[in-house]
Order: sequence, then C-alpha cells, then structure tokens
Amino acid sequence: MNFDFLNKIDGAARHNLVLLRCDYNTLQETIAQLANAGVNTINIGQELSKKLIAVESGHHLSIEAQEYLHELIENQSRQIADGKPKIVALYNMGILLEQALSLNTESLLKEFSKNVTIVVVWEHGYSNGLLHWGVQQEEYHLNLSDIYVAEEKANYEV
Repeated sequence: MNFDFLNKIDGAARHNLVLLRCDYNTLQETIAQLANAGVNTINIGQELSKKLIAVESGHHLSIEAQEYLHELIENQSRQIADGKPKIVALYNMGILLEQALSLNTESLLKEFSKNVTIVVVWEHGYSNGLLHWGVQQEEYHLNLSDIYVAEEKANYEV
C-alpha cells in the first residue's frame, strides 16, 4: 500500500481528515504499515469500551466518551515529519454510533481534525461520502460527504 499521502498533509486545510480504505483481509497489514511509517493507530471500539465499562451512570456516557476520545487522539497523535501536523489513525469505529453514547461522530471527527490529522482506516463500505457497514448502510453510517475526497491511487483517499 502506498502512503505518499503522508507527505501531502499540511496544516492549512480546514479539516485534516484522511480516508484510508482497505478490506477486512488487509486491515492488520495496513495498521502495521502505518506503524512502520510512524503513525500510531487506535482501536476505538476496544479502547472506548474499556474506558466506558467503568462509568457508573448512563447519564454521563456521552460526556465521558467524548472526553476520552479527545484524550486518546491527543495522547496518541505524533508529528512524523517536520512542518507537518500531528497525525493518528483510527479504526474499528462502530462504537461511536451506539445510540447510548449520543455522539455526533461526524462533528467530533471534523472538530478533532482541525488540530490533528486523523486517518480513518476503513475496511467496510464507502459510497458518495458515506462510510457504512454493508447491509446496515441506512441505519449505521458516517456522513463525511462534505469533506473533500480526492482519489489518487485506488489504495487510499484524502
């Protein structure tokens, strides 16, 4: 997989949000290649569920989830090249759509990506700016249609 897009990232964009598409069979290889490039990856589902299991009140789940997500991104992001913004990769993001968390995931990703480049590693479906989980496309999806998406090589999108 080609990671030339890492050299093209700059802090001038309104949102530094990158979609890195792969498939289920190449997910672990993609994560390993990101690590080799110096990019930390976060398994959002695993990390967030470990944190939220300790939250005693359901009333605070949304606040706790949002704060911990921000903390994870800030702590795991790193600058891999001089003059470039910090970067971090996220995958296994289905937990962010759980109704009990009441998160506006699209808005959070856009807000966080103002300061840190966020690479969304996506092994599921993608069409017209919607990241989705196959047959559940209408019910569970992330709408990133207003983020500029430019295809260079079929391996990734910016």
